[in-house]
Amino acid sequence: MSERSRGAAEPSRDVLAVWERTRNLGKRIDGVNERLEALEGLQLSDAVADLAVTVKKLTEKPEAQKFPVWDWSTFTPQQQAQAWEILLEWTMGTFRVRYPRSFAEMLGYAKMPVSCWHLHPDMVEALTGLMAAWNWAFRDPESGPLRVAEWLDRWLPGAVRQGQFILGGCNVRPEPPDQYGRSNPYNGHKDPLENKKVDTPPDLRQHIHMLKTGEIPA
Repeated sequence: MSERSRGAAEPSRDVLAVWERTRNLGKRIDGVNERLEALEGLQLSDAVADLAVTVKKLTEKPEAQKFPVWDWSTFTPQQQAQAWEILLEWTMGTFRVRYPRSFAEMLGYAKMPVSCWHLHPDMVEALTGLMAAWNWAFRDPESGPLRVAEWLDRWLPGAVRQGQFILGGCNVRPEPPDQYGRSNPYNGHKDPLENKKVDTPPDLRQHIHMLKTGEIPA
């Protein structure tokens, strides 16, 4: 066999090198395919999607907890009952325990063994507002030291002064039981919920009429 015919029958070294690299690449591709098939069996795409949702939630800014403002005048009897339970739980479980002197000064227990604070609508509103401000300062995820300091230095002392003003004219003393064994801790104390009717001043009525009609009343 001549050198020319032998060279035509055997591939060159470059061809052999390319063939070897191609064969190795094919083996690697086969390995990748096998791994992909295994991962597909594990439902990797679903796991990656779930992970993406989790990461997104972790990076998002958390929503602040909302504490609704109460309007007692619009509550149904059932809503009032629920509101009283929430207010009493905070008043006795948090306010009295953590701020005992402010509790006593605001609600009248510093002067009297019995308090009529629950009979005063304005006192109930003041205590409700104090509870809402406490939640805003201590329970809101977006709160910080400044809110806490503001509650301690501003809202709490202000509520104590307001309570002392509201109960300033009350003199409640426990009375001995009557002949039937019934006790009345509010003996002689007018129930503020039974407000007397007060007529509107005539001059104010005339002023309102003039503003509405533009007429000067006779």
